[in-house]
Amino acid sequence: MRCRLVISGALGALVLIVAPVPAQGILGKIKDRARTEVDRKEDAAINAIVASVSCAITDKACIKKAHDSGAAVKVTDKNGKPVSSADSAAAISAAVAQAASLSADDPAPGATAGAPATAATTSAAAIVTSAGTGAWATYDFVPGSRTIFFEDFSGDEVGDFPGRMKLHDGNLEVANVKGQKLLKVAEPGVIYIVLPEKLPERFTVEAVYHSPTTAKPMAIYTGGNKNRFGCFPASAFVDAEAKSGMKATAKAPPGFVNCRFTVDTRYVRGYIDSARTSNAPGVTIVRTDTLYLEIPAGTDNDPTMLASIRVADAGTKLYDVLNAKGRVSTHGIVFDEGTDHIRGESTPTLAEIADMLKTHGPLSLTIEDHTDNVGSAPANKTLSEKRALAVKQYLVSKYGIVSTRMRTAGLGATKPVGPNTTAEGRQNNRRVDLVKS
Repeated sequence: MRCRLVISGALGALVLIVAPVPAQGILGKIKDRARTEVDRKEDAAINAIVASVSCAITDKACIKKAHDSGAAVKVTDKNGKPVSSADSAAAISAAVAQAASLSADDPAPGATAGAPATAATTSAAAIVTSAGTGAWATYDFVPGSRTIFFEDFSGDEVGDFPGRMKLHDGNLEVANVKGQKLLKVAEPGVIYIVLPEKLPERFTVEAVYHSPTTAKPMAIYTGGNKNRFGCFPASAFVDAEAKSGMKATAKAPPGFVNCRFTVDTRYVRGYIDSARTSNAPGVTIVRTDTLYLEIPAGTDNDPTMLASIRVADAGTKLYDVLNAKGRVSTHGIVFDEGTDHIRGESTPTLAEIADMLKTHGPLSLTIEDHTDNVGSAPANKTLSEKRALAVKQYLVSKYGIVSTRMRTAGLGATKPVGPNTTAEGRQNNRRVDLVKS
């Protein structure tokens, strides 16, 4: 009998679903055994990449290392039992705060003092993941404020091709590891996304991506011309007139990287995690309603995978919208899951808010945090109250904004701006609003 192994995961345990299929003769059995061994190695590789890390609440080094690598951190007591959400958040914040004593000028491990930060020194794990510290101090990517398309494959069946994408060529399927669904690339291929609208003049693309190959990148293009942008494992590039950032790296970092782009009418900028690695002025990206992804394959032991992709409208500056409408939403302030710890990639948005308050002296704001409807309503409300307060405290402590100019409100899922029945709607509902007060 030939058995196909399908990985499924829940609560950290792998479940192997064995489906018998008839095989013919000794040759079939040999092939089946070889395929099973390949599957086993591939499953182990995927598991190692996406596995969460358990750390004792007293082990700050373990917590910081897992947190900085982007892994999910499960904080436990001395007996290995999970602690409360509040204690977990406090432990993560304490570990990160202790690391924040590293200055932005400190060299990363393996880097030369005084040398500029590069993706090779920061992509696998940002030096510090708290906003405004370490490598994030000079980070300037601001995500688009309105989600046009979002996919994390959570609505797809394991083993299927993603239902909201189209296949041009190749072999790609959804895999489930420890409860997280990923797009696994068995053979190199091209997929494309038909967007609900034409790309705006200014937009952002964010992809959480893993690839073991340094020879070929994941390339993104609109189909309107030959100008592409994309990511090697440790370097974002723009393949156009400027050939900006177009270079392979010696070694792929472990785990996933955040591959981000701002596409403007004047330039295209690319980022890997906390580092900007390309800045191509004068590049023309034709705006269409289709986005193509050309994805290289990995190996049986280390497959290429895409965890999520977000495309967003990045049109107008916060103050311009606030001044015109009295309210503006931002998706640039992000938190560790289930906590009020502000992540490093929030730095540019927080700096823009602080500059707005400093420039416009009479301006006072109510900072509102909003969630989607996933989870219980009381828990969502409590968490959003803590997050709104965390934003206010950051602006006071980091930029010296007078606290009386800001009030806070945590509204949970009570004020949605989109349907919670779609991925884009939930993304747009998870936001921080600034309201003139």
